[in-house]
Amino acid sequence: MDYIKEAKELGFSNAAIMDTQKLIFKPEYRRFCEENQCGCYNVNPACPPESGTVEAMKQRALTYEKTLILQTIQSRHSDYKKAKFAHNKLTEQLASKIEESGNRDLLIMSAGPYKHHSCMSAYCIDAQEMADAVGMICWGNDDKIRYFSQILFHVKARETVDFF
Repeated sequence: MDYIKEAKELGFSNAAIMDTQKLIFKPEYRRFCEENQCGCYNVNPACPPESGTVEAMKQRALTYEKTLILQTIQSRHSDYKKAKFAHNKLTEQLASKIEESGNRDLLIMSAGPYKHHSCMSAYCIDAQEMADAVGMICWGNDDKIRYFSQILFHVKARETVDFF
């Protein structure tokens, strides 16, 4: 299955695959969760503190070899909650397709907490570094908002994956 092609056909603006080892984790980002900036700290089980320590979450992510980075781009004037929900729903739909193709051991990092999935912020992922690594824009000088999520996966024997 061509994950990037499937992602774009489903409606993502951009998609790329990279080696999970290239993700940049910044433990100091956990303070954004602890400051409860999204309102889910100690409320949603997918969020800290219940989701695990920074180190435990990092180690969980690094058990996967590859990550499929997904991006949607919306107008700054769109309803951000609806746009983020739509992005996460697309991520979940793509993960289901990947599972149906036989790759069942996936880890989803959503754009904000979504159902039982922790967000990239809870994992302390540096989104700017990640976007730069795969040639995507994270923050632009335009009227766009860019949402990111990831699907981490294992490469099966005889499977080839194009990535950065």
